[in-house]
Amino acid sequence: MFMRCIERICLKGYFMKYCFIINPASGKPETKADLENKIKEFGSSRGIDFTVLYTSKAGDATTLIKDFAESIPDERIRFYACGGDGTLCEAVNGVMSIEDRERVSLGVIPVGTGNDFVRCFSPRELFFDIGAQVDAEDLLVDLIKCNDTYAVNMVNIGFDCQVVVKTAVIKKKKFVPSRMAYICGLVATLAKKPGVTMDLAADGEEAKHREYLLTTFANGKFCGGGFYSNPQSEIQSGTINALFINDVSRRRFLGLVGSYKKGTHLTEKNKDILHSEISERYSISFDAPTEISVDGEIIKTSSLELSCVPQAIRFLVPKGSAYIGNIVEEIPQTANV
Repeated sequence: MFMRCIERICLKGYFMKYCFIINPASGKPETKADLENKIKEFGSSRGIDFTVLYTSKAGDATTLIKDFAESIPDERIRFYACGGDGTLCEAVNGVMSIEDRERVSLGVIPVGTGNDFVRCFSPRELFFDIGAQVDAEDLLVDLIKCNDTYAVNMVNIGFDCQVVVKTAVIKKKKFVPSRMAYICGLVATLAKKPGVTMDLAADGEEAKHREYLLTTFANGKFCGGGFYSNPQSEIQSGTINALFINDVSRRRFLGLVGSYKKGTHLTEKNKDILHSEISERYSISFDAPTEISVDGEIIKTSSLELSCVPQAIRFLVPKGSAYIGNIVEEIPQTANV
């Protein structure tokens, strides 16, 4: 009985370590400075055991989480990735590197520019509330294993990936508002309309040669700062939701952008150019090294193995917020083409 009481106390947050990892290069600098002050003020007032760490280069969030967890073995830890989807992805890979990760939970304070994974929850404003974050509940969510790394939101190949590449360049231009960077990247990429050619096999079936304008392999639902690309995806389904859009004319594609933004593109009207499906794993090969977007971070490879890792991590949902499932009602399942 005594041990059960101790376990309940630990699970409620007592004797818990809280570690906030802030990416200073993500989003607006003043947002991060204000965030650290809020964390310190709340941590001191609540009397919680908290640590604030800063990343200094790509990959730091992964290393910081692994090292912090190893420095205090057997203790329960809540990590918070303070940045965008890329920072969250690094943090996910840090958690997955921990041998006894059952004692670890991971949340996100979305102070980046895209912040697409948290769009699956409502109200999203609570992800900025330190009190709601400290009182968060664990939710077991799937991941996508992508060769030797993990994605929590989405893997994009083709046009979408090239938009991410172009958007990263545009974000560095001070005269472009961050919320407009993806739209500008989309327009600039449309001038060349790059697609992707691949040999694709789902769930161990025979590979087929395919040509697409873009493909998304999703655990979350959104990409590009709010494009509702994969409305049928579920973060606890044990499957990957894939969207394939054929190489269509610029005019046809521009006519699709509005519904792609709203998540209403999976209709009978569009079934000749796109389809959505679910599988547990995909094997993909390319004729040459190809750029792949993994939660907004770019890698280059000639082959790709994607597999769903069910209920892989404990994701922290702020108190008062909840996963909202399908936002668009009655979306018809399109047939495979």
